[in-house]
Amino acid sequence: MIALAQSVSIARAGTAVAVRAPGFNFIKGKPLDRLKDGRAVRLDLELDLLPGPGGSAAVQGRQTYLLSYDLWEERFAVTLAGPPPRSIAYLTSVAAEAWCLEQLTVPVAALGRLGREAPFWIRLGYRVLDADPAPADNGAGDFSLRGMIEALSPRKRNDPLTHSIEAGPFRLPQ
Repeated sequence: MIALAQSVSIARAGTAVAVRAPGFNFIKGKPLDRLKDGRAVRLDLELDLLPGPGGSAAVQGRQTYLLSYDLWEERFAVTLAGPPPRSIAYLTSVAAEAWCLEQLTVPVAALGRLGREAPFWIRLGYRVLDADPAPADNGAGDFSLRGMIEALSPRKRNDPLTHSIEAGPFRLPQ
């Protein structure tokens, strides 16, 4: 965790503050398995600016993405939800993660709440939810292999996968 937090940096992108975190991976484990199973995955990314480590967020930025995987090309596609929606495709997992973070910013003007010259910390987090809707219960039961696995699986279907890191202190780049 400490090495990952040390690889986090911020940059001023016009009127916004952006974060770079090359070691902050979210296309792995269960989400990657879902994608390679041909299922879409919804991802919520959140960037919080904090007055100090472990503090409450003074400024928040949040974006929602829909990830998919092209089984033939073995590449990822990402759609940014919201007005206007934006999409990009044919990405490696590393490039898809980097693109998602590039879209996640907070306005420089919002830093006034912390004091423009004061150091601040950031909390970067993600929440992964299965984008496929749960199958409707038609009373006849689901006799597919997936339905049997879901029914016999000890995990809860709607538990989101979450992770966050904190890093700092930072000062606003000029």
